[in-house]
Amino acid sequence: MRMILCTAGAVALLYVLSYPDSIMPANPALDYVQGITYYDFKPWMWLAPFLFMELVSVAGPRRNLVWFSSLLLVMGAALVAWPVLTATCPELVHPTFEYEDGKLAKGMLYMFCVLGITMFTRLVVLRFLYPPEPVEIADDINSVDAEVLDPSKGLTVKEILANPKKAKPNFLFGGADEERLSLYRAILRRLRMLSNWKTAGWLTLIAAIIGWFFLFPQPTPEQALQRDMRTMYQYVKLPDGTRRATFPAVHAAYRVMKHISDNELFANTPKVKAEQWLGLQNVPVSYRTQLRDESDLDVASVDSIFDSRTRFLTVTDGKRVAVLYIRTNQEGDIINISEVQDAGWNAKADDIRRRFGSASSRSYYY
Repeated sequence: MRMILCTAGAVALLYVLSYPDSIMPANPALDYVQGITYYDFKPWMWLAPFLFMELVSVAGPRRNLVWFSSLLLVMGAALVAWPVLTATCPELVHPTFEYEDGKLAKGMLYMFCVLGITMFTRLVVLRFLYPPEPVEIADDINSVDAEVLDPSKGLTVKEILANPKKAKPNFLFGGADEERLSLYRAILRRLRMLSNWKTAGWLTLIAAIIGWFFLFPQPTPEQALQRDMRTMYQYVKLPDGTRRATFPAVHAAYRVMKHISDNELFANTPKVKAEQWLGLQNVPVSYRTQLRDESDLDVASVDSIFDSRTRFLTVTDGKRVAVLYIRTNQEGDIINISEVQDAGWNAKADDIRRRFGSASSRSYYY
């Protein structure tokens, strides 16, 4: 039970270190609140699962075994999942934006720090400050009764010489018991073999995890783009009949839009051709209409008062949004420039960008 509870605490510790923003999202309104707020405790959230693990590990014997087994089990599972997540859901391993939390990559770095610090603390510092008590071994052969050491019953040298007491050795001569020796040798060989198999098993497991981590096939840039183009149209249908993109879909949509914008893939391209390249013809009509909605949209990260761009593709899960804007020719049928805009991942970053963009636009026009 202690092992299970400590492992659950290690999972919580890894989650808190990897995805703190999902537990306590950024809130720009708290910047104007006087005094201490709950947001001030965000850098110390990891202490809750850490102290829980400590309490569970010290609640019984073999404390270090419980602690390190739980920690290494969770870290090993994370290393096994790492390459799979990198190939399928990279937004869980590395942040999509610089203002996001560190994701699994940073969480694992912190976990290695926790492992190293606790190893030094538990196995070196605490063992030095509180050494284990020596084990008393009963030795009847060398034991002496207290009466023998009584000075009142002591003998003089003359009395000892007059009546010496000599030990009578009892030697056993003859050949060794080969049957018994063979049994002992077989037991030792079996113990040595079991130890070797155990060592080999641990080394094989470690090598397998390392090999899995480094040799798991990762998609090429083109394969990653095709994966994101498939993922970006995933959605869930709500009870009211509307559709919203999934969490991976919004991240995938942003990566596709960023690729389009950075490489100017839609420059001098008709809108119809751009829709075909995006594969919108394969999306259900109702959801395609929602994605291609060109009406004005209030995006939290930009002040659109002076914006002359056209909304070409919008993917949102209700909180996060990725928008591909375009600027067209005078007739409005040929795309000249494409730009990507994101919002909803970090409210504080959105507020800063919106205020900065508004100030820049006003200074430009006035």
